[in-house]
This record gives sequence, C-alpha cells and structure tokens, in this order.
Amino acid sequence: MPDEPSVVVLIDYQNIHLTARDLFAPPGTDARDTLVDPLAFAERLVEVRAERQQLPEQKNARLQAVKIYRGVPSNQREPQLYSANQRQAANWSRDPRVEITSRTLRYPANWGESWCQERPREKGIDVLVALDLVDLAQQGTYDVVILASHDTDMEPAIERALYRGRSKVETGGWQGGRRLKPGRRNVWHTALDGADFVKVRDRRNYW
Repeated sequence: MPDEPSVVVLIDYQNIHLTARDLFAPPGTDARDTLVDPLAFAERLVEVRAERQQLPEQKNARLQAVKIYRGVPSNQREPQLYSANQRQAANWSRDPRVEITSRTLRYPANWGESWCQERPREKGIDVLVALDLVDLAQQGTYDVVILASHDTDMEPAIERALYRGRSKVETGGWQGGRRLKPGRRNVWHTALDGADFVKVRDRRNYW
C-alpha cells in the first residue's frame, strides 16, 4: 500500500442524516435542522479512522473522493423542497472531490390528499450505492473504499466487494447506529460520536 493511501467515501445520505437526527437530536427535531455536511463528515471519518487504526501506512491517508447518494423531491409536487435540495447539491459539489448521484423520490398514489400520511420514499438509491461499492472495489482506483450507511440491505454488496475487490473495504457511520456485518467477514468500522456530529453539521439555511 502506498505511503499516502487514497480513500473514497460513499455516503448513503438519507440514512446517515436521519440516523444522526434520531441518535443525537431531541425528539421531534425537524430533519432540516440536522443536516450533515457530506464533505466535513467524510473528512472527519478519515481523520478518526487514522487515529483509531494506529497503523503507520494509514496515518497519511488522503480523502480523494466523496460520493453522495440521495433522493430528490419532485419539482412539480414539492417545488420549495426541490429548490432547497438543489441549493444543497450546488453548495456541496463546489469541492471537486464531491459527486452527487440522485433519483426522484417515489410518491404515494394519494399524495396531496389531506388524509394521506405516507411520505415519499427513496427508490433505487440503495441499488446504486451497492453497484458503485462493488465496482469501485473491483477497479482498485482507490486504496480504501468506505461505505457510510447503517442499512443492512447493503451487507450482501459489502460481502461481494470484499470477495472480489482489489481495494480495502470498510464501513463508517455513527456511534450507536446499527453496524453492518457482511457474512462472517471482519470489516473495519469507524463510528463518529455526538461531538463529531456537532462538528460536521451543515448549518446553512437552504430554505
């Protein structure tokens, strides 16, 4: 492994964002008040990882890319939320290391009716994350591939990436969140705590 291992962090954004809210914010806190800055999150993840692994070859690991995966509100159905989402994306992607992959949310058939309580849901995001995780691990472009998610649906993809990959595959997330365990494989996991959450929050007003 080179003296400065290259690292890419894949962020399952809604999962990381809402898990942080549920773990560290007071009950009832609006999701828009607990946004996570993806680049700051990835940088802190790599920093804490180096501190805890205590391996000389990982001390100078460089964050080379951050890949964000998230759902996008419909411009027709939720124009204000869509605009806020676009402002977030524009701000986050100002750093050339950041790449955002998105898909429009799936809305319930009765969306807009006063009695409809079901919220729009992401569809296909987990598949995109899984595919990129396996592809990046197989390509070996980066020395280390870190998946930031607590979604257990990702475990088969991690297992495949570990089995076929040329890169080192790890996971990351929040202390107190569900740790992914792909099969019987031992995977390094870096967990950030509440103090880290305070450091990596995105406090900009996009609304």
